[in-house]
Amino acid sequence: MNDLDAADPNIQTAILEALAEGLSAAVLLYDRNDLVVFASQQIASITRVQPRLLVPGTRIRDLLAAMYDAGIRLVADTYNYRRALNREDWVAEQIAGLWKERSESLERPGPDRWLSVVKRRLPSGYGVCVIKDVSEQKKREEQWRLDTERVQVTEEVLDNLPFPISVKDRNSTFVAVNKANCDFLDLPADAILGHKGSDINSKAFEDRLTPINQHVYETGDPIQLPEHITRPDGSTALTIVHKYRIGKPGRYYLVTVKQDVSSVVAGVRTDLSQQSSEWVSGFVPIDMTRSAVSSSAVDPLSAVAGAKILVVSRFADTVAEAIDVLSRQAADVSAAADADEFTLFLQLAAEADVRIDLVVIDARMPAELKQIAEAYGVTSLRVEEGIFGPGLPARIATELAKPVDEIVLPPIDEPSFGPVSKDESIDVLVAEDNEVNQIVFSQIIEGLGYSYVLATDGEEAVRLWREHSPRLVLMDVTLPKLTGFEASAAIRALEDGVQAVPIIAVLPQAFDRDREACIEAGMNDVILKPISPEALDAVFQRYLLSDEDEIAAEAWPVS
Repeated sequence: MNDLDAADPNIQTAILEALAEGLSAAVLLYDRNDLVVFASQQIASITRVQPRLLVPGTRIRDLLAAMYDAGIRLVADTYNYRRALNREDWVAEQIAGLWKERSESLERPGPDRWLSVVKRRLPSGYGVCVIKDVSEQKKREEQWRLDTERVQVTEEVLDNLPFPISVKDRNSTFVAVNKANCDFLDLPADAILGHKGSDINSKAFEDRLTPINQHVYETGDPIQLPEHITRPDGSTALTIVHKYRIGKPGRYYLVTVKQDVSSVVAGVRTDLSQQSSEWVSGFVPIDMTRSAVSSSAVDPLSAVAGAKILVVSRFADTVAEAIDVLSRQAADVSAAADADEFTLFLQLAAEADVRIDLVVIDARMPAELKQIAEAYGVTSLRVEEGIFGPGLPARIATELAKPVDEIVLPPIDEPSFGPVSKDESIDVLVAEDNEVNQIVFSQIIEGLGYSYVLATDGEEAVRLWREHSPRLVLMDVTLPKLTGFEASAAIRALEDGVQAVPIIAVLPQAFDRDREACIEAGMNDVILKPISPEALDAVFQRYLLSDEDEIAAEAWPVS
């Protein structure tokens, strides 16, 4: 570094500028006297202060006063509610906040502007403040929230419409039905979604309907069919069946709406089976009665419960939706974002002798993923974007129900990882009973360079904590024997004045509502499944950064 200093006295400033640009954030360094040591170029655009106030040696007090005058008024820390303060009181509060060891907050200086503010004060007295404009991210989150609400409202509206409505994909598989359609067919939604009409209706009925559906799907021309339908329960109805196509090229869907016009055509008579033929002239007779429904149609989701399913998609919203609907069916779900991560996951699963029942591949992902799955002897299913929703479990159940030949896995090397020996000091204790998730944790933690040990139930988690004194605990909340809540409470009770180990709750998305219960049980923080390297790295950076790391960080002089 001395050679670099001699060659160019501004090299450290240039490196810090490059670092700030790489982070897409504004970086401010200050010393124990609250004087500016370094301010990146982004500080001026975010804080709206004059560049002359950002030169080394400027008092932080003067910089904060200029920010106040520019309308950028941050709170002192995460727990401080925004109050109406005058200029001097606000500046004094901010300076006091800068002396906190650690502070993180999300600020909203304008109606459409959000700033993430992270402040650290090191033991040497030097401080760093990183400000990042997260407005676009917040807008996307808000748009996602609005889209989710809109979808929920749309589903509720469709469910409460009096007309039976169904939607089929390009494979003629039901992907959506409303309550009226379930009542009309006398079947639960789970017995319809993921199935074709031939699984439910008679062959004669499907032979008549298939060319009509294909014509509408291929041409986009809507059609109306007058039908005199005998329902599965034996009742009859005069119905106008509307069929039309929605969607975009490559992602078309066929919508069918049945409009009951019995009261209009037949007047006050409701028993159409007793009406003379003149009342039903022009209506094609359709018999939808069935003597029995196969057990696979009545209970199509039995194969999903407990199945180990891997979802492969680079789209976070698609992964989140798939995990949500499959977790509700008690499936063990994990996710991979690309071919490399997918291949590594299958390799680790094979090494750990964990069988993956099905790989669900987003159709927008490369076709080579199917060949990768075949190479490891794993069954795969490509699914269109619009199917990652309520209809996904039934599609998976149908696939799992298919007979498969005996699979011979490719030869593999011996496992390269395993539990640490008893009494060995470790960084992380992972309490997770799901074999697939254990692989995910092992893969990520090893890649980040930390030592770890696995516990498969709550009692083992408490025992391993006592044996190894880990620096951090990742606690699944749905453990057997002792739940994650009970295991965390037991650890807290046994610490007895010893420095508390950070316990991070690992929650499925469907259990996000349990955040408060985790804190009450003594846990420090919460992360959501599916687990990503970025999420774990952020946790480790926050809770495992040692004093030696901080001292090493301070050893690099700044001028």
